[in-house]
Amino acid sequence: FMTLSPLANLPPIHHLLGGHNIQWNADQTELEISYVALDSFTNPRGSVEGGMVCAMLDDVMGLFAYLANHETPATTINLTMDFLRPCQVGTVLTKCRFTKQGKAILCLESEAWQNQKMIARSTANFMVLHP
Repeated sequence: FMTLSPLANLPPIHHLLGGHNIQWNADQTELEISYVALDSFTNPRGSVEGGMVCAMLDDVMGLFAYLANHETPATTINLTMDFLRPCQVGTVLTKCRFTKQGKAILCLESEAWQNQKMIARSTANFMVLHP
């Protein structure tokens, strides 16, 4: 893995979600990003609101789409979420990869992990935004 520092213009949502430790593996076309789930992200039961986990996975997939497609921006067309376990306050490790790479549509899958257990997964299709 290579630690990535040249991503100078990360979106504000990335910072709000506490994104850090960006690991881009260009050879295997995989991206890992750690996020920080805050107390302010929790629901009445004390676990992290699912929409915040969804935002983390949408963010990692958006950055993956950009990096894996020659730094061309892409936008989410659709996204599915599977919530497998409650997310707790603390670090969330996300992983992303292609399921299919087309010229106009990128099909991606991502996972969220805590304590070596998958807590959520997502699939999404992104449309490449050609200039």
